[in-house]
Amino acid sequence: TNKSKWVTEADQPFNEDHAADKTNHLIMVAGHSVIVAGNLEDAETDENVWYLLDYQKGKGLPQAILAHIKNGISEATKDPHSLLIFSGGETRGKTGPVNEGSSYFRVADALDLWGDSKKSVRARTVTEEFATDSFQNLMFSICRFKEVTGQYPQKITAVSFSFKQHRFEEMHSKALLWPSDRFHYVGVDPPVSTGFNLEEASKGELENAAQLFEDDPYGCLSLVLQQKRHERNPFKRTPPYVLTCPEMRDLLRWCGPGLFRGKLPWAR
Repeated sequence: TNKSKWVTEADQPFNEDHAADKTNHLIMVAGHSVIVAGNLEDAETDENVWYLLDYQKGKGLPQAILAHIKNGISEATKDPHSLLIFSGGETRGKTGPVNEGSSYFRVADALDLWGDSKKSVRARTVTEEFATDSFQNLMFSICRFKEVTGQYPQKITAVSFSFKQHRFEEMHSKALLWPSDRFHYVGVDPPVSTGFNLEEASKGELENAAQLFEDDPYGCLSLVLQQKRHERNPFKRTPPYVLTCPEMRDLLRWCGPGLFRGKLPWAR
């Protein structure tokens, strides 16, 4: 739908009827880019809407991002007790201080992706605007959930590319001591016709991320992962989570290399 105005009177306000307060299920969509053009109605097909690095071009990124947004919304539609969080910070110096989380939210508005407006997912969707990598997407979204609802989630669904499933299930959730039977992963890739190559992406995943997180589960010891976080925080933002989630304070500061050994609200 081509909307000249993204937000209208018909749109449900956040937390209407306490929709967000009553949630216990975190659905996290990991961000990969920010919007840099106004024609958001073309966000599914036009690479110019998104700020893409050279290696991201011609690989179906717009289609992938839209598929992630749509899958997040459809997962949230299935469970009225879920809170949808689009996660991702102000990661690119060139774009100005625009973050990935609210870029995804705006695209959902512009393309009217929320579904039934009477009990729309929009009333229980927020953003997480500080994460610079996939581990932070997950850890920060758990705290963001607590900020919004006053409690920690009972279960988590994460939405990203299929080739990142191993990273999320076997590394990130384990580093957070999250119970595996309460973690669900939805892997979504763009069609091959877009130029997306799963084999190539999986190889890049192994070399550039998975092996690094294997040795450095919290992403703060290896120079490569440290450097990535530094480069993806050009606006020098400091997450508030040690203040808002005191139960996670030690975890948020933990660097490894061994697994965190402190107490956590969700650890059995």
